[in-house]
Amino acid sequence: MSLDLSFLCEEFPELQLSALHRGGGVTAYQLWLPSFQDGREFKWAELRLPKGFPEYGKAFIQLSPDSVLRIPHLDRAGVLCIEGDPGPGLGYSPEDRIKFVLHGYMEQFLKPWLNGDLDGDFENEALNYWAIEVAKSRSNTDAVRGVWTVDSPPTKARVRSGLLLIPNRVIIAADEKLRITNRLVQSMGPAAKQRVRVLVADIPISHAFTPSTWPRSMSDLERILQGRLPSGEYSRLQHSRSRRGRGIYRVVLLRNTEVAFAYLLPGGPPTVLDVYRGKKASPSLHKPLPLMTSRLDPDWTVGRDQHPEISGRQAKHVLVLGCGALGSPVVDHIAKAGVGRISVVDADTMSSANIGRHLLGADSIGQNKVDAIAQRINSAYPATEVTPYAMSTADWLKKNTLVDVDVVIDLTGEPDVRVQIEQVRLSYPRPLLIGWMEPYVAAAHACMLAAGHKWLKGAQDPLSCLEAVVWPNEVIRQEPGCSSRFQSYTAAAAEHAVALVAECALEMIDNSVAVTFDSTVRSWVRGQRFLDKHWPGLTHKEWAKAACVHDGLILNRQFP
Repeated sequence: MSLDLSFLCEEFPELQLSALHRGGGVTAYQLWLPSFQDGREFKWAELRLPKGFPEYGKAFIQLSPDSVLRIPHLDRAGVLCIEGDPGPGLGYSPEDRIKFVLHGYMEQFLKPWLNGDLDGDFENEALNYWAIEVAKSRSNTDAVRGVWTVDSPPTKARVRSGLLLIPNRVIIAADEKLRITNRLVQSMGPAAKQRVRVLVADIPISHAFTPSTWPRSMSDLERILQGRLPSGEYSRLQHSRSRRGRGIYRVVLLRNTEVAFAYLLPGGPPTVLDVYRGKKASPSLHKPLPLMTSRLDPDWTVGRDQHPEISGRQAKHVLVLGCGALGSPVVDHIAKAGVGRISVVDADTMSSANIGRHLLGADSIGQNKVDAIAQRINSAYPATEVTPYAMSTADWLKKNTLVDVDVVIDLTGEPDVRVQIEQVRLSYPRPLLIGWMEPYVAAAHACMLAAGHKWLKGAQDPLSCLEAVVWPNEVIRQEPGCSSRFQSYTAAAAEHAVALVAECALEMIDNSVAVTFDSTVRSWVRGQRFLDKHWPGLTHKEWAKAACVHDGLILNRQFP
């Protein structure tokens, strides 16, 4: 579509738009530039309309290459990142969309830049610009592609050991003896088949680096290393250097709790990479290679530094009995929430009947559920270690105790298991959560018992008394060909139960050090319309009638 932009001359006379060229499907219009003060100039600015505009794509402003990493709010190609063209489909005319772009260029960028109002923005978005610097320096045959950290920045500069994982080409900047390091290495699978020792100069910094302040040369880094490291540590790093491939890889890591910058130093042995027919890659002998860093410590991966309780969860050991349709996603959720150790007990194997409502899928049919779940979670969440026990609860209790267990979670729905756990808790009082779902997930329950509070009332199991709906026997179906019985429901309906039980489990885990707490039953109960849809004549028990008029209602009761 050809556009006549002369209508803009009156509204934006200072821009003096003139068509420049057409190439690659892009129409460009050169923008007039003002008189610059020293240090604020750039060679050109263009309004660009991509191929297909206005039906497809958005108009944008692009600045000359000399502006990149010298002027804020530009991406690697020099495209200005401002609010502008709202895009097609929102009812704006092409002319109005272009006005939005030009107005944003003038008011959000050009005037503030000329006035010095954007000078602090590099530090506010430091890692965005560092990513541009890393991308400019990267090649397919770099010996290292990135650095992962798994712990907090040090209070004092130090040299520490790290691991380079090949063929992944990622350095884990941590001691191999740390449990989270081992879990992370194991989770990498084939990507960690070769491990190479590296040295990491771990330097705390007080402020984020910007393009005008980050180190650019070996001499810049040497000044930092020599000034910050103890003399012995500095000598250790220097003596590992080699110009003939006999040394080891050396990395400088500059970080605080918010930002991190890393460099691979010159020297180090060659590495055979699986690119270009096994090409060898060696660090440069002349200049450092900038690297992106990623935090994989639990405070960041689990809670984005917003949840102080995660450090406490890392020290907890939770025993989960049952990893079926309710247990498997609950284990997944508490692992994602940062619980350090989870032991899972279940003797069942994955079958085709489980696929529609289980964490696992068809690729796990015939496997022990606990083994497949442990493999999945240990590979995905290095902050958590899941230990599988493919056996019955009775067998597990014969071989183990609750001495190092903080919380017990029973999601089996089996009366025998509840009796067995009750007996063991007499000798090892531990908080106990019993979770279960009613048919169709018309209701779900999480009974949270304090360490000294019993579940059984003499010989009576109170589970059925705590349920919300009066169920006829016909609701429970018999599985053909065996003695197993099952309840019919969808995985979508079960998500309500999973969320309820997982949140209650985390509440107990976070409060497990408390000597006492009120034992309660928390229930998610669906309304009468849901009951009528699934089975005629169903009614709520008296305590649950408040849910009748709702789609769903959470009710809390004191455990009797």
